[in-house]
Amino acid sequence: MVGNILSIALGLTFVGVALAEIVGRLRLTRRMRRARGVFVGREEVGHVSGPGVYSRAARFRFTTEDGRTVERTSALSTFPGPRPGRAVTVVYDPERPHSTAERAGVHLAMLVLGPLVVVLGVIMVYRGWSGL
Repeated sequence: MVGNILSIALGLTFVGVALAEIVGRLRLTRRMRRARGVFVGREEVGHVSGPGVYSRAARFRFTTEDGRTVERTSALSTFPGPRPGRAVTVVYDPERPHSTAERAGVHLAMLVLGPLVVVLGVIMVYRGWSGL
């Protein structure tokens, strides 16, 4: 019974977070601008497979269409991470470039993965509910 309730709660959390991410990404898609940027570094963001093994998130810099320079860390982390100096395409909302900028590929991946997380959450809720 506790496991079923936990499954329902976790499933609802997955659905809620994924839907919020999808809505935010779709809003960004309507207003987004593209810019050429460059990787300027990497940030260690946490343990992946054990102590001493870190994932690295790319730090990139670009200039908006109105001339502002923005530097941001990507939401996606990998190991070892992209090399500094490499060019990257960035998408951003011109009204909020510091908080919305992301690599174009990561933006697309989030749009694809979001519905999959919603489906996973719905399955978890269904299985938890049917077990009560």
